[in-house]
Amino acid sequence: MKKMILEDSLYGALAAVAGRRGRPVQELANEAIASWLADAALDDADYVAVKSARAEAARQGGVEFEAFFDALESDRN
Repeated sequence: MKKMILEDSLYGALAAVAGRRGRPVQELANEAIASWLADAALDDADYVAVKSARAEAARQGGVEFEAFFDALESDRN
């Protein structure tokens, strides 16, 4: 087990929720951190997938949306 220091206002809000739910502060903190880490892992996986898709599109001659729409706009003028 490791210790960490929380801002007083953050700890107070967490303690209030824990009290209302009848659960220990540590349990809620661990759940919140685990949830955040899972979201961060998904964000990382999404970033890798998007980067891969962009590279594949470029290999196939595709262009970025912004460049595509900029070209359309310049063709109109």
